[in-house]
Amino acid sequence: MTNLQIFAFVVLPLSIAAGGWAYAYFWERNDRRKHHIHPGE
Repeated sequence: MTNLQIFAFVVLPLSIAAGGWAYAYFWERNDRRKHHIHPGE
């Protein structure tokens, strides 16, 4: 495989997955902070 193929099939998906995980993690923390007490629980 060429360096471009390695980048396209390894680095790019990993960076997208890491970015999506970080976004979901921080969004979850921010959302939980806004709704600290859930009514009905």
